[in-house]
Amino acid sequence: MMAEKKATPPTAPSLVGEKIYLRAATADDIANTHHWFLLSEPQTQTCRPVVVYSAAEASENFKKDERTPFRQQFMVIRTADNVPVGRVSYFDLNPLNRSAELGLLVDPEERRKGFGREAIRILSRYLFRYRGLNKVYAQTSQPNIAACKLLEAAGFRRDGTLRHHYFINNEFHDGYLYSLLLFEFDG
Repeated sequence: MMAEKKATPPTAPSLVGEKIYLRAATADDIANTHHWFLLSEPQTQTCRPVVVYSAAEASENFKKDERTPFRQQFMVIRTADNVPVGRVSYFDLNPLNRSAELGLLVDPEERRKGFGREAIRILSRYLFRYRGLNKVYAQTSQPNIAACKLLEAAGFRRDGTLRHHYFINNEFHDGYLYSLLLFEFDG
């Protein structure tokens, strides 16, 4: 009796992990997962001004974005059932400094299951090995304790504090910068 062959995920082998794999996001993905952003209290997710779009508008904006090698969004797909559980992206890729910023959004119902940590590790590995980067970094607000713990669990170190960088619920909050360098990465 032959062993059952495991299905091959529709992505590059470098984007496959233990519990998840990453694949390029589509406009439909953005529309179908837009509510995750809204449920996550958008202003706590970024220090940039937030415009609240409908799912259709978010999808159209994604379609209009110019495709470049300097940014890309990926869907985080649970391998067991091929269900999307998050989105991870890199942006502001700087070829001179060999760095890029990372962003992550996990379905609120799928948090604290290790998917976010694994997605960050897979994307970091891809950026270090296949894009030749020396540093990946992220920033988050001080009140976003879960994001701070997640970045630290993924091997990132806190580089510094951006004082009064986030304005949330009529109060200023500090922002934290985290980074992971190639020589520190063990993946």
